[in-house]
Amino acid sequence: MAIKKLAGGKYEHDYRVDGKRRYKRFRTKAEAQAHELEIRTAKAGGTLMDTRKGGKIRFHDFYLEWVGRIERVGARGARPLSPVTVAGYRRIFESHIRSYFENRALATVTLTVINEWLKTFTKDDARQRAYRQLGRMLQFAVDSGYIATNPARNATINNVPTPSPTREPAALTAAQLRSLAEQAAAGGRYAGASHDAYRLLILFAGTTGLRWSEVAGLKAGALTFGDSSQVVVRSTLVPVDGRLEFRETTKGRKPRTVPIPGSVATELEAHVKDMASDSLVFTSPSGAELRSSNFARRIFHPAVERCRQLDPAFPEIVFHDLRRTAVTLAVSAGANVKLVQQIAGHSSAVTTLDVYAQLFAHDAQSSARAVDALLRGAAV
Repeated sequence: MAIKKLAGGKYEHDYRVDGKRRYKRFRTKAEAQAHELEIRTAKAGGTLMDTRKGGKIRFHDFYLEWVGRIERVGARGARPLSPVTVAGYRRIFESHIRSYFENRALATVTLTVINEWLKTFTKDDARQRAYRQLGRMLQFAVDSGYIATNPARNATINNVPTPSPTREPAALTAAQLRSLAEQAAAGGRYAGASHDAYRLLILFAGTTGLRWSEVAGLKAGALTFGDSSQVVVRSTLVPVDGRLEFRETTKGRKPRTVPIPGSVATELEAHVKDMASDSLVFTSPSGAELRSSNFARRIFHPAVERCRQLDPAFPEIVFHDLRRTAVTLAVSAGANVKLVQQIAGHSSAVTTLDVYAQLFAHDAQSSARAVDALLRGAAV
């Protein structure tokens, strides 16, 4: 790098960025020296880059580059994202981002532009999800050297608060779980068209904690019966762009083993008795694969409504609350945190404790009383 005085009295700073020679002129030598110091500092910190290429790439072309990368190797380059996650990103882009940004040059996506875009939203949850995705995309632009900073990661200027939840997560008691199972078996929206497998599905989900995709994709060969009945969770059935796809993987990307309560296991064993090992355990009355939207609309929510009519204390729940029900019942029965981790399907017991900390709160006083009893016994 060098600074030289030009014939007209101005000063020129000669330097390189990404191996390419650059020139910048200044009125005074002090300004040129300040720019030289800025360039040296950026080089030392590894942040010097030629961000002019951000003005040469259209936002939509950049989006195609970003989504292609996460499909191949994921955001961090470690593993591809699941097709369900990628499909979700595509939907958000098409619904909320494309029309506003697609023909802009990437470098023109500034704080002002983003704030104007945020004003176009009428729903807080859509605004928050779209803003979060834009932040991920622009961070990739920074890491790729297209832009210097991420204007969608400025919490002070364009803070987008997380919307308040419309309802609190809930869990059922054992009696409420059985009541819901009976109502689901009664036909849901089509009362009188009984399908007893739905009763078993609710009991199974509410005691094992499997996610909907894991329940829908469960195959008979994953079940083991006997003194230690259990299910090896290793497959899912997920919707991708409107099509159901079977995946030999779970959210945690590795199988987990979950115990099945004896009474549920007895019914389940009879249910799968004549099934081939690769047959789906739970299907519709016609034998079709289960879709979460159809099941929720036709069976689950009508069953919940009937339970609430019979019992005013029955909580307003969604299917995912059956996972919380399974964890709550296990904790109430004295299960240790590692077993609860298996049921929840968390990669770490720390996550389990963070998510379900309040369920273990009663254990604190129980533990204190037990230790106190030991101390009193020792004193005697």
